[in-house]
Amino acid sequence: MVQSYFLDVDRTNDQVSPIIARALAAISDRGQLVPGSQPSARQIQTADRDLLADLDEVLGTEAVPTADVPALLARLAPQWAPYRALSGKALRDQLAALGVKVPSTGNRWPLDPVTVREALARRATTDLDDDQPVS
Repeated sequence: MVQSYFLDVDRTNDQVSPIIARALAAISDRGQLVPGSQPSARQIQTADRDLLADLDEVLGTEAVPTADVPALLARLAPQWAPYRALSGKALRDQLAALGVKVPSTGNRWPLDPVTVREALARRATTDLDDDQPVS
């Protein structure tokens, strides 16, 4: 079964232009770039992301091999270039700099969410420890 339409493009009876206008309006309403228009200047991301907070958000309750974690981070923040280029080894190096030890278990380097959350808790209370009077 075939259904066809004849659209008149005569200057006195233009039936195509309204269809095109509705299609472009629907594209624009979805927030997509209308073909032929200039893209708006992208806002530069100057705010840094917090690796530990992002790890806390993407990790569940079970240990995950560090080779699998960069994909989770990239899915969380697809516009953040450091996450798109992150490898499992680079993640381990960054975590070591933050004081999170990732053990080598069967060469899988499992990242335990508990250690990430402990590091977050230590960091959150570091400034509180400085404020306590010494007795």
